[in-house]
Amino acid sequence: MDFSTLLSLIIPISLSATSAGLIAGLFGVGGGIILVPAIAFTLDFVGYSPSITMHIGVATSLALIVPTAISSTLGHYKKGVVDFQIIKKLYLFILIGAFFGAILAQSISGNGLRLIFGVIAIISSFNMMKKNQIIFGNVMPNNFSLNSFIGFIIGSLSAMIGIGGGTLSIPLMNAFSVDQHRATGTASAIGLIIAVPSTMIYMFANTSEFEFPDWSIGMVYLPVFMVFVPLTIIGAQIGVSLAHKLDGLLLRRIFSIFLLIMATRMIYIAFQ
Repeated sequence: MDFSTLLSLIIPISLSATSAGLIAGLFGVGGGIILVPAIAFTLDFVGYSPSITMHIGVATSLALIVPTAISSTLGHYKKGVVDFQIIKKLYLFILIGAFFGAILAQSISGNGLRLIFGVIAIISSFNMMKKNQIIFGNVMPNNFSLNSFIGFIIGSLSAMIGIGGGTLSIPLMNAFSVDQHRATGTASAIGLIIAVPSTMIYMFANTSEFEFPDWSIGMVYLPVFMVFVPLTIIGAQIGVSLAHKLDGLLLRRIFSIFLLIMATRMIYIAFQ
């Protein structure tokens, strides 16, 4: 990799890293909802093959979610808004789903991942724009079968498209009357549960059939990871502080705008 290519990566990725960390702290989404398109779009721009940029984006995003989720979870924990009872009900099924999703994603094309990412993000965006969320109950369910299904879907889809789980788990918790700040804090911890096993699977992925760039471990791209780590952690702490000063409805609507923009762009590229 020559200096000009490296520079063309560092500048936009640095800006994206700071933004992603801020979003992670604000919304408890691990930053993946902006990390994945930011990484994929930047690598597309500097000339990497579109057949691998989405896989790099997904894998590297999940690797980055590990330190980001630790940082934002600690921040939310200090404010008392991480609900360990919810986590206890779902974590095992989230883990199983994360393993499954990360393995399955390796056999899906780049454009296939773009479409899945876009559709999930658009659905979540429209759901979070609404003033009144759909309410299924006053408390999170205790039914084993339902919790296993919910956890597996959150884990598998999140690992497949490189998000921390907040995109799916926050609307779910809202639907069972969990307030926005507690849902945000809990989603940060869920992101960590998803990111650790799925990152390991992507790091040991067989990439022999593709031309991945130098300095990659499996599908995780180290230059992007190294730039993002410090900047996302700093951004996450700022985001956590801001989250507790803003109205919950405002948080949802800001988040929904980010989702819609990123999703539309992803789907557009998939059909090019």
